[in-house]
Amino acid sequence: MNRSLRLSAATIAASALAAFAPSGLSAAEPAAETRRPNVVLILIDDMGWRDVAANGSRYYRTPNIDKLAAEGIRFTQGYAPAAVCSPSRAAILTGKAPQRLHITDWIPGDMNSSYAPKAKDRRFDNPDWTMKLPAGETTLAEVLKSRGYATASIGKWHLGGDDGDGDGPKNHGFDVNIGGGHPGQPASYFWPYGKPKDKHRVPGLSDAGGKAGEYLTDRLTDEAIRFIDANKAKPFFVYLPHYAVHGPLGAKQVDIESFKGSPADGKQNSPLYAAMVKSVDESVGRINEHLKKLGLEKDTIVVFTSDNGGVTNYPGHTSNAPLRAQKGFPYEGGLRVPLIVKMPGVVTPGSVSDTPVVGTDFFPTFAKLAGATEAASAPGIDGVDILSALRGGKLSRDTFVWHFPHYWGGGLITPYSVIREGDWKLVRWYEFDSAELYNLADDPGEKADLAAKEPAKVKDLVAKLEARLRGQGAQPPKPKKNPDPARDPSMNKAHKNPLFL
Repeated sequence: MNRSLRLSAATIAASALAAFAPSGLSAAEPAAETRRPNVVLILIDDMGWRDVAANGSRYYRTPNIDKLAAEGIRFTQGYAPAAVCSPSRAAILTGKAPQRLHITDWIPGDMNSSYAPKAKDRRFDNPDWTMKLPAGETTLAEVLKSRGYATASIGKWHLGGDDGDGDGPKNHGFDVNIGGGHPGQPASYFWPYGKPKDKHRVPGLSDAGGKAGEYLTDRLTDEAIRFIDANKAKPFFVYLPHYAVHGPLGAKQVDIESFKGSPADGKQNSPLYAAMVKSVDESVGRINEHLKKLGLEKDTIVVFTSDNGGVTNYPGHTSNAPLRAQKGFPYEGGLRVPLIVKMPGVVTPGSVSDTPVVGTDFFPTFAKLAGATEAASAPGIDGVDILSALRGGKLSRDTFVWHFPHYWGGGLITPYSVIREGDWKLVRWYEFDSAELYNLADDPGEKADLAAKEPAKVKDLVAKLEARLRGQGAQPPKPKKNPDPARDPSMNKAHKNPLFL
């Protein structure tokens, strides 16, 4: 049966009910049959803002993602909660900013890896940050499960553990976990997804149920469809965090061949990366069409987004131009991501919005639509209900904050915080005791630093940034007790590296 989304007046704000009420039913009348909306949240790993044709790519082919945008709303200023993966994932699932959670780097971070800058080249050490999603945090899955939803996490978890050690998806409200645990990337995108002792083998999928030639993005999509089929009679929440398009790059040869000879779009020119984007696009199309086949399209919210900006400094990856820089960086190329929401009965098909929204907004929005209004407005929730923006309106919020008190990429990225207020954006560098100021309306590529011309604005935004971070309990980078007097002075110029430009 093809139903429109129906929400009881007793469990949802009247404004939301009016949008979802079936034809002929006023907002004041409760529906005889109540069905809360299904939610399918498709989270891509490392997908850049311009990696979809709807956002301007002329190299990647994304007809299914573009169709989703034509059936929903595309946000031109969608943001990840962080410029790296684990913090974004934690924030999306809890509605809390990474700095409030003290999950501020990818787990376990760079400080003990070959990418870490030498101690003599650092003014700071890491704060004592949290390297897993704490058991006491309430996730969107837990909230929806309490409202009668079937819940599944299918794909990358990377929040500090797996089900066996008490830190996996099943320990955070998901009935089903397929493919999620410690790994932040697969050892291979082809079954069995790595060698037997490889620490990046995909949990639960590497040992059974696969076959030679099976491709990971396809397999995760198969599992999501199976879960939807098994739970179509009740509301469901499918969290589908694909491992793609994260490295190590790997794609089906037939797809790679299909891009050879295609005209490049600037530095978007890799057939291998384009083939991975194609597989992601096919996944979106399969999910969207299966919902229609089951008659669940009008009952289901579909979200497509990424956990951070695209990777540009490795051969064969992507370009975020005209946005500046890439994953990990405080510039738009690291923070701005594709964001599309399909919500029949609420969203006007084909809408495009320039209202800034961020991944922490999903928690309060979907909790409220499920009738969990207390969870949506619980203390510490940093996201806001974006229903008015989904309808094409504006939000009263105009301030966003990001915080990264870490080093990354061999010191190319040093501790920073960011505040955006209206069109103004300030980047504060702790390592250099400096700030940069941009006006995104005039300069979305962040080419013109206005800090020297606008000292009053810099002072104002720094004060607001510090106040917001204090209110969130953010951990600053930890000053070294005995900084090396011979510290490499070139570190003071690291933020002028071409990767930032």
